[in-house]
Amino acid sequence: MRLLRDATDRRRAIKLAFVLALAGAAAGCDTQAGRDASDSTIGAFRMLVGAGEEPDELPVDAGAPPPPTEAKCPPVVIREGTETFRVYARGHEGDPDYVVYQGGITKTARECEFVGTNAIRIKLGIAGKVVTGPAWNDTSVQLPLRAAFVRTGGEGVWSQLYPVQPNILPGETVQQFTQVDDSLYFEVPEGDHINNYVIYIGFDEMGGKPKRG
Repeated sequence: MRLLRDATDRRRAIKLAFVLALAGAAAGCDTQAGRDASDSTIGAFRMLVGAGEEPDELPVDAGAPPPPTEAKCPPVVIREGTETFRVYARGHEGDPDYVVYQGGITKTARECEFVGTNAIRIKLGIAGKVVTGPAWNDTSVQLPLRAAFVRTGGEGVWSQLYPVQPNILPGETVQQFTQVDDSLYFEVPEGDHINNYVIYIGFDEMGGKPKRG
């Protein structure tokens, strides 16, 4: 009888340990499942509605017009190869030893005011400096600075030449200059968008005939 009782007690102890192990494993799985579900909104949604069910997709109206594109101030871009302007002594064009002066663009800025639904008013600012060269002879300085409002991939809308004339005082070799124009205005054609436009700036070699030494 004692042997039978001992065997029965051992079976109960093994069964209890097995049940406790299952309970611990189930608790661990539930905890991990909660972590996995909390890692995403879809996982959390599935915990609420039940596994295997997908959230309903939002209806899409194919005929609805696209949302309006936010209007932005046109960017200012320096045309490649026009960021500097050199003047040489007569008969020595291209010779660095005979540079009279050289101008360069260092900074640009613009402000935009949208007028109504299809017009824009632009304030454009350009800053730079002029440096005297080896052939400097106290001559007057003239920098033919040009700005052009262009539709990307298309023709120019307007172009403006600014004959900038920095005054270099005797004994100085560098002079800063600024050019500001707050009168620029453009009405965007119907069906077009202001984001399709850009402002190009640079020195126009053919736009001015500075005095040469």
